[in-house]
Amino acid sequence: MLTKTIVAVAVLGFCGATTAMADNGHGRGNAYGRGHAPGQAVVSARVVGVEPLVRYVTVDRPREQCWDEVVREPVRPLGVAGPTIAGGIVGAAIGRQFGSGNDRDALTLIGAVAGSAIANQRAIRNGAGATREVAVQRCEVVNDRVREQVIDGYLVTYRYEGRNFTMQTDRHPGDWVQLAVNVRPVGYRVRY
Repeated sequence: MLTKTIVAVAVLGFCGATTAMADNGHGRGNAYGRGHAPGQAVVSARVVGVEPLVRYVTVDRPREQCWDEVVREPVRPLGVAGPTIAGGIVGAAIGRQFGSGNDRDALTLIGAVAGSAIANQRAIRNGAGATREVAVQRCEVVNDRVREQVIDGYLVTYRYEGRNFTMQTDRHPGDWVQLAVNVRPVGYRVRY
């Protein structure tokens, strides 16, 4: 009886391994893989379909946004020195005409100082309200909200022994997947 059981186990094991290798005629061999229990064979099955498992997320994408802005800025009076000197000369000439003797020099000096001060204030006042328009570039960082695809894994369809099966993987499997096949007799008692 023990001999019949051992022969039956061997025959069934051989048939199971041959069928696993066949993969409908396209098997890529088998071997006992690391981490598998005794009686488990590792076989390859052809991948017939891969569908990415996609999820959409909303993210903020920063970008710099710039524009030109027209601003008014005051014009600095450039001609203040010239009018001040001219005012001093005119004031000195007027002061000199009104004086006589020793007073003439003092009135010339007073006329020059007064003429310079008046001409200086007038030149500043004439240029103080003047402005010009200048284009200034302004920039700021803004966030655009965009939807992006994120792949969470793949739904893989593979063909084994003429039937299609599916599984989920973290990365794209390529053309083949590895399967651990448990080869054990059915209907017989096995003693180890």
